[in-house]
Amino acid sequence: MKRFLIGAMCAATALCATAADFFSTEKCDELFTFGARLGVNTSNRTLGDDAYPSCYHHESWGNGLDVGAVVSLNIRNYLAIQPGFFFETRSGAYTIMGTAEGSGLSSDGSEIAQAGRRRSYNFTVPVLAVFGFNVTDGLRWNVEAGPYVSFVLDSSLKNKRFVVNGNADEPLFSQKAAGVDFGFKMGTAFEILDHYYIGAHYMAGCLPAWKDRSLGNVTKTFGGVTKAWVFSIGYNF
Repeated sequence: MKRFLIGAMCAATALCATAADFFSTEKCDELFTFGARLGVNTSNRTLGDDAYPSCYHHESWGNGLDVGAVVSLNIRNYLAIQPGFFFETRSGAYTIMGTAEGSGLSSDGSEIAQAGRRRSYNFTVPVLAVFGFNVTDGLRWNVEAGPYVSFVLDSSLKNKRFVVNGNADEPLFSQKAAGVDFGFKMGTAFEILDHYYIGAHYMAGCLPAWKDRSLGNVTKTFGGVTKAWVFSIGYNF
């Protein structure tokens, strides 16, 4: 019985030590650390359902690149605040089919089909709370989440359009991307040997994805949101 109790106490002590190592509240050796990130993304920029009430529309996901740097303020071994600075490319395709009535461009019942591709170049600043867990001596698992703000540096549309029945003087859809987006970025990552980084994140925009458009005395809104998956590798210095 005595041997059993001693063994149980030793096992409990080992488990407590393992748990303490897994979730360490110790101070970090360095208050600030820096990292470089390189990644690929798949993103979508949707249209609101009220933008074209008489039309079918579909927006598909496209590919892009993310390049940037991060700065970590290491509050404790398990917690850091990490602002980042990223240059991003975003792309995708869209299709709109239906009548021009309801779009604000025409009320003659013209039937329109339009397809095109979008592309934008963004500068994005996320500020993430990073919660770190020590899986082994050389492997660390992070859970990361926080807000971001994104500024569109340039955007473009390449339209292919035809009128099935009737005539129209301009494309049904020719909007620029909204200049600013605010949203939330969340994901997970692994740090290997204190330097090498592999991460995956989801970005959910909260502001309308497209600029408004003035049509006479009426301001037409296109709604929609931006969203993206980002997969990145990196190096922490």
